[in-house]
Amino acid sequence: MADNYSKLWIQKTLNEAAINRVNEIIQSTGNALPCSVIGVSGSIVTIQFQVDATPWTLPNITIPKAESPWIRMPTQIGDLGMTIPADVYLGAISGLGITVPKIDVRPGNLSALVFVPISNKNSPPIDQNAAQIEGPNGAIIRTTQGTTSSIVVNQNGTTVTYGSVTIVVTSSGVTMTVGSDSIALTSSGITLNGATTINGALTTSSSASFGGAVTANGLTSNGVSFDGHYHYVSGTPGDSGAPIA
Repeated sequence: MADNYSKLWIQKTLNEAAINRVNEIIQSTGNALPCSVIGVSGSIVTIQFQVDATPWTLPNITIPKAESPWIRMPTQIGDLGMTIPADVYLGAISGLGITVPKIDVRPGNLSALVFVPISNKNSPPIDQNAAQIEGPNGAIIRTTQGTTSSIVVNQNGTTVTYGSVTIVVTSSGVTMTVGSDSIALTSSGITLNGATTINGALTTSSSASFGGAVTANGLTSNGVSFDGHYHYVSGTPGDSGAPIA
């Protein structure tokens, strides 16, 4: 009976044909392989496979990133990750193609991949218990509907905007703008542009300059009230002396 297998050649041939066909299908499927980014163009990256594929040479390929349009990652050249295969072509939704894929058409093994970043032990978070958003030029948080609301953090500083109200923090100081009025706080002092109302006492320990009319109730300077005070007057006509009380 042991020799029957060699005698039934058709059975052996069919078995080998089935194995070869399965291997062909496996070879045609996409692979999840480690890779690194060597090029970035918007939401599309070009990757280089980080795997020993001897005797084959795997080409560099351009594929979409696995990210939502609502949260954008500042992917950089050198970033590490892996490819994730899809069962059909992704060109129609990634913008790299226009044809709607057919569900019964298998893509080439490098034709339907997506780049997914992978964390690295040499790049730990700043705070394990806090969300961390960062990039070479900071981050942008903004609304896409309604009144414009945004927070922009970059190498120049931080800008918070809501409609016509803006707060800018830079190395020079802090400036808050509301319409045409503004307040600037710098190392040189505080500058107010626009009508100013102060409810409460205002005390200055140095000089203050005003570019327009000043209206005040109960104004006192050097201990002398401007609402009611006395001047020394000599017995002859002329200018009075300085306020004395």
